[in-house]
Amino acid sequence: MELGARLKAIRSKRGMTLAELSTAAGVSKSMLSRVERSEAAPTITTLQKIADALGVTLGRLVDGGERDDTGAPDGGLWREDGRAASSPGQPYRTDDEVAAVSIVRADQRKKLILPWGATYDVLTPDLQRRIEFILISYPVNGGSGDLYAHEGEECGFVLEGRFKGVIGDEEVTLEVGDSIYYASSIPHRWENAGDVAARAVWAVTPPSFLKGRLAD
Repeated sequence: MELGARLKAIRSKRGMTLAELSTAAGVSKSMLSRVERSEAAPTITTLQKIADALGVTLGRLVDGGERDDTGAPDGGLWREDGRAASSPGQPYRTDDEVAAVSIVRADQRKKLILPWGATYDVLTPDLQRRIEFILISYPVNGGSGDLYAHEGEECGFVLEGRFKGVIGDEEVTLEVGDSIYYASSIPHRWENAGDVAARAVWAVTPPSFLKGRLAD
Protein backbone atom coordinates (compact mmCIF):
# COMPACT_ATOMS: atom_id res chain seq x y z
CA MET A 1 0.00 0.00 0.00
CA GLU A 2 1.40 3.42 -0.96
CA LEU A 3 1.82 6.26 1.51
CA GLY A 4 -1.28 8.14 0.32
CA ALA A 5 -3.55 5.13 0.62
CA ARG A 6 -2.04 4.22 4.00
CA LEU A 7 -2.54 7.74 5.32
CA LYS A 8 -6.17 7.76 4.22
CA ALA A 9 -6.77 4.31 5.74
CA ILE A 10 -5.27 5.28 9.10
CA ARG A 11 -7.13 8.59 9.14
CA SER A 12 -10.41 6.83 8.35
CA LYS A 13 -9.74 4.23 11.04
CA ARG A 14 -9.23 7.08 13.52
CA GLY A 15 -12.52 8.63 12.39
CA MET A 16 -10.84 11.92 11.46
CA THR A 17 -11.78 14.21 8.62
CA LEU A 18 -9.12 15.96 6.56
CA ALA A 19 -10.02 19.20 8.33
CA GLU A 20 -9.59 17.61 11.77
CA LEU A 21 -6.26 16.09 10.84
CA SER A 22 -5.15 19.40 9.35
CA THR A 23 -5.87 21.19 12.62
CA ALA A 24 -4.25 18.50 14.78
CA ALA A 25 -1.11 18.23 12.64
CA GLY A 26 -0.68 21.86 11.67
CA VAL A 27 -0.53 20.82 8.02
CA SER A 28 -2.79 22.40 5.42
CA LYS A 29 -5.85 20.48 4.29
CA SER A 30 -4.78 20.89 0.66
CA MET A 31 -1.37 19.34 1.39
CA LEU A 32 -2.97 16.40 3.19
CA SER A 33 -5.34 15.88 0.29
CA ARG A 34 -2.44 15.92 -2.20
CA VAL A 35 -0.49 13.41 -0.10
CA GLU A 36 -3.48 11.06 0.04
CA ARG A 37 -3.78 11.28 -3.75
CA SER A 38 -0.02 10.61 -4.08
CA GLU A 39 0.47 14.01 -5.71
CA ALA A 40 2.92 15.32 -3.10
CA ALA A 41 5.96 13.92 -1.29
CA PRO A 42 6.08 15.60 2.13
CA THR A 43 9.28 16.19 4.08
CA ILE A 44 10.15 14.14 7.15
CA THR A 45 9.09 17.05 9.35
CA THR A 46 5.64 17.17 7.78
CA LEU A 47 5.31 13.38 7.93
CA GLN A 48 6.24 13.43 11.62
CA LYS A 49 3.55 16.04 12.34
CA ILE A 50 0.97 13.88 10.56
CA ALA A 51 2.10 10.72 12.35
CA ASP A 52 1.97 12.45 15.74
CA ALA A 53 -1.54 13.73 15.05
CA LEU A 54 -2.66 10.22 14.06
CA GLY A 55 -0.97 8.64 17.08
CA VAL A 56 1.26 6.29 15.06
CA THR A 57 4.99 6.05 14.44
CA LEU A 58 6.55 7.53 11.35
CA GLY A 59 7.63 4.03 10.36
CA ARG A 60 4.08 2.76 10.29
CA LEU A 61 2.86 5.76 8.31
CA VAL A 62 5.63 5.49 5.73
CA ASP A 63 5.93 1.75 5.21
CA GLY A 64 3.32 0.08 7.40
CA GLY A 65 6.08 -1.69 9.30
CA GLU A 66 4.58 -1.32 12.75
CA ARG A 67 2.63 -4.25 14.16
CA ASP A 68 -0.34 -2.65 15.92
CA ASP A 69 -2.66 -5.66 16.00
CA THR A 70 -1.22 -7.22 19.15
CA GLY A 71 -2.56 -4.82 21.72
CA ALA A 72 0.69 -2.93 22.25
CA PRO A 73 0.57 0.88 22.04
CA ASP A 74 1.70 2.61 18.87
CA GLY A 75 5.38 3.34 19.04
CA GLY A 76 6.19 0.09 20.85
CA LEU A 77 9.36 -1.79 20.01
CA TRP A 78 9.34 -5.48 19.21
CA ARG A 79 11.38 -8.66 19.55
CA GLU A 80 11.57 -11.08 16.66
CA ASP A 81 9.05 -13.32 18.45
CA GLY A 82 6.47 -10.51 18.38
CA ARG A 83 6.45 -9.70 22.10
CA ALA A 84 6.78 -6.10 23.23
CA ALA A 85 10.43 -5.44 24.03
CA SER A 86 10.16 -2.18 25.91
CA SER A 87 7.88 0.46 27.30
CA PRO A 88 8.36 4.22 27.72
CA GLY A 89 9.57 3.59 31.25
CA GLN A 90 12.07 0.91 30.15
CA PRO A 91 13.92 2.38 27.16
CA TYR A 92 16.68 -0.23 26.88
CA ARG A 93 17.03 -3.99 27.01
CA THR A 94 18.44 -5.41 30.24
CA ASP A 95 22.03 -6.64 30.26
CA ASP A 96 21.07 -10.30 29.88
CA GLU A 97 19.07 -9.44 26.74
CA VAL A 98 21.92 -7.70 24.92
CA ALA A 99 24.48 -9.86 23.17
CA ALA A 100 28.08 -8.90 23.86
CA VAL A 101 28.75 -8.84 20.12
CA SER A 102 26.06 -8.21 17.50
CA ILE A 103 26.60 -8.15 13.75
CA VAL A 104 24.12 -6.48 11.41
CA ARG A 105 24.51 -7.80 7.87
CA ALA A 106 24.11 -5.31 5.04
CA ASP A 107 20.98 -7.03 3.75
CA GLN A 108 19.37 -7.26 7.20
CA ARG A 109 19.32 -3.63 8.29
CA LYS A 110 16.11 -2.00 9.44
CA LYS A 111 15.41 0.85 7.07
CA LEU A 112 13.14 3.87 6.79
CA ILE A 113 12.50 5.06 3.22
CA LEU A 114 10.79 8.41 2.77
CA PRO A 115 8.61 9.33 -0.22
CA TRP A 116 11.11 11.93 -1.47
CA GLY A 117 13.88 9.32 -1.68
CA ALA A 118 15.84 9.69 1.55
CA THR A 119 16.82 6.49 3.35
CA TYR A 120 17.81 5.92 6.97
CA ASP A 121 19.50 2.55 7.59
CA VAL A 122 19.81 1.47 11.23
CA LEU A 123 23.35 0.16 11.79
CA THR A 124 22.72 -1.08 15.32
CA PRO A 125 20.84 -4.39 15.86
CA ASP A 126 17.75 -2.57 17.12
CA LEU A 127 16.59 0.76 18.51
CA GLN A 128 16.97 -0.11 22.18
CA ARG A 129 20.66 0.57 22.59
CA ARG A 130 22.06 3.72 24.14
CA ILE A 131 22.91 5.15 20.76
CA GLU A 132 21.31 5.41 17.32
CA PHE A 133 23.86 4.68 14.60
CA ILE A 134 22.39 5.53 11.20
CA LEU A 135 23.48 5.51 7.57
CA ILE A 136 21.78 8.45 5.88
CA SER A 137 21.32 8.92 2.14
CA TYR A 138 19.77 12.05 0.58
CA PRO A 139 18.99 12.19 -3.14
CA VAL A 140 19.90 15.23 -5.22
CA ASN A 141 17.71 18.19 -4.16
CA GLY A 142 16.52 16.23 -1.11
CA GLY A 143 16.30 17.75 2.34
CA SER A 144 14.80 17.16 5.78
CA GLY A 145 12.49 20.17 5.58
CA ASP A 146 11.66 22.38 8.53
CA LEU A 147 13.92 22.90 11.53
CA TYR A 148 13.60 20.06 14.03
CA ALA A 149 14.85 19.60 17.61
CA HIS A 150 14.90 16.57 19.90
CA GLU A 151 16.65 15.22 22.97
CA GLY A 152 20.34 14.36 23.10
CA GLU A 153 23.47 15.10 21.11
CA GLU A 154 24.69 13.90 17.73
CA CYS A 155 27.72 13.54 15.52
CA GLY A 156 27.84 13.05 11.76
CA PHE A 157 30.53 12.03 9.26
CA VAL A 158 30.12 12.59 5.50
CA LEU A 159 30.94 9.66 3.23
CA GLU A 160 29.83 10.99 -0.16
CA GLY A 161 28.49 14.22 -1.60
CA ARG A 162 27.87 17.47 0.22
CA PHE A 163 25.48 18.32 3.04
CA LYS A 164 24.24 21.81 3.85
CA GLY A 165 22.78 22.34 7.29
CA VAL A 166 21.20 24.98 9.47
CA ILE A 167 21.82 24.58 13.19
CA GLY A 168 20.22 27.33 15.21
CA ASP A 169 21.46 30.58 13.66
CA GLU A 170 24.47 28.95 11.98
CA GLU A 171 24.63 27.64 8.41
CA VAL A 172 27.25 24.98 7.65
CA THR A 173 28.39 22.93 4.66
CA LEU A 174 30.01 19.52 5.08
CA GLU A 175 32.21 17.90 2.43
CA VAL A 176 33.47 14.31 2.19
CA GLY A 177 35.54 13.51 5.28
CA ASP A 178 34.07 16.33 7.37
CA SER A 179 32.40 15.61 10.70
CA ILE A 180 30.19 17.64 12.99
CA TYR A 181 28.91 17.56 16.56
CA TYR A 182 26.02 19.52 18.10
CA ALA A 183 23.32 19.32 20.71
CA SER A 184 20.16 17.82 19.20
CA SER A 185 18.07 20.29 21.21
CA ILE A 186 19.23 23.07 18.86
CA PRO A 187 16.72 23.32 15.99
CA HIS A 188 18.39 21.94 12.86
CA ARG A 189 17.81 20.69 9.34
CA TRP A 190 19.89 19.18 6.52
CA GLU A 191 19.78 19.04 2.72
CA ASN A 192 21.82 17.67 -0.16
CA ALA A 193 23.86 20.60 -1.48
CA GLY A 194 25.57 18.75 -4.32
CA ASP A 195 24.83 17.15 -7.67
CA VAL A 196 25.19 13.52 -6.50
CA ALA A 197 23.51 11.52 -3.76
CA ALA A 198 24.84 12.52 -0.34
CA ARG A 199 25.62 9.82 2.24
CA ALA A 200 26.72 10.12 5.86
CA VAL A 201 26.95 8.13 9.05
CA TRP A 202 25.16 9.73 11.98
CA ALA A 203 25.15 8.89 15.68
CA VAL A 204 22.53 10.15 18.14
CA THR A 205 22.58 9.57 21.88
CA PRO A 206 20.37 8.86 23.66
CA PRO A 207 18.20 7.41 20.85
CA SER A 208 15.75 10.17 19.97
CA PHE A 209 15.62 10.58 16.19
CA LEU A 210 14.47 7.29 14.68
CA LYS A 211 13.27 5.71 17.92
CA GLY A 212 9.50 6.12 17.99
CA ARG A 213 9.49 6.74 14.23
CA LEU A 214 10.61 3.35 13.02
CA ALA A 215 9.10 0.15 14.40
CA ASP A 216 11.83 -2.10 15.79
